[in-house]
Amino acid sequence: MFQAEIEFLKALEQLRTGFLNTFFECVTVLGEETVAILLMAVIYFLYDKKLVYRIFFLTATSLSVNHLIKNFVKLPRPFFSGKVSCVRAETATGYSFPSGHTQNFSTWSFSFGLYLKKHWLTISALFLTILIAFSRMYLGAHYPIDVLIGALLGFFFAIAGNIMYDKIENKNILRLAVVLILLPFAVYFSFRPDPLYADFYKCYGLQIGLFLVVPFEEKFIQLSFDCSLGKKILRVFIGLILAFTAKILLKKLCFSTLLPLSFLLDCLRYFLLIVIVLGIYPLILKKLNI
Repeated sequence: MFQAEIEFLKALEQLRTGFLNTFFECVTVLGEETVAILLMAVIYFLYDKKLVYRIFFLTATSLSVNHLIKNFVKLPRPFFSGKVSCVRAETATGYSFPSGHTQNFSTWSFSFGLYLKKHWLTISALFLTILIAFSRMYLGAHYPIDVLIGALLGFFFAIAGNIMYDKIENKNILRLAVVLILLPFAVYFSFRPDPLYADFYKCYGLQIGLFLVVPFEEKFIQLSFDCSLGKKILRVFIGLILAFTAKILLKKLCFSTLLPLSFLLDCLRYFLLIVIVLGIYPLILKKLNI
């Protein structure tokens, strides 16, 4: 099967041009965490924080499962064979199966469409998921089976996740359950260190951050959205600067070449990112009446 898939990727490689490379590099960015952070920040501070809690949880859970599968299957990326090349290989972190970009985008985009009950959003999510899946193959980062399963898993978590989220009244019990379920895997992988396990720990840090920050915000902050549009836009602007600045600084501060420690620091920096953006920043906004 992989030989047939390699031949397919080699055929796509022959189609590459400067324009198409740039186009599909832009497309593939839609499946990366930068776009998700940007979108979540805008919605959180401008529209609906509870919607962000929902989508963030579903996407982080989906990606946690994605990285669990990757770390157990350990399928090398197609370009590791030397038979195909990869454009923008720095985005191809972790193992190959299933595609994280495709699963990430399909989870949060379909979750939005289903929650808001907008057919045009759901149709757009389907079209863009297919486009992102193709971009991952065109760029040489994934096999066809990777993007197919990634897309299907994303659809599953969007549909089943939204149903489950609506049925369980105590959301923090749900978040705690996921943290506890993932804990044995975090311990297990730390005793079998592999540089490609890092993405799992980043997701785990997000899960812990959500579990602690959301009830803190709901009990002690309760950020109000009954304010002017100008204040909301200011919140978004400062929030985006804060999120990306914190992300860059934490990456520089939380660094180690010792793998088990590196895993812990990856978990810590994504936990701190959530605490800063969804906990400390809203508290400051409330104190300053912004």
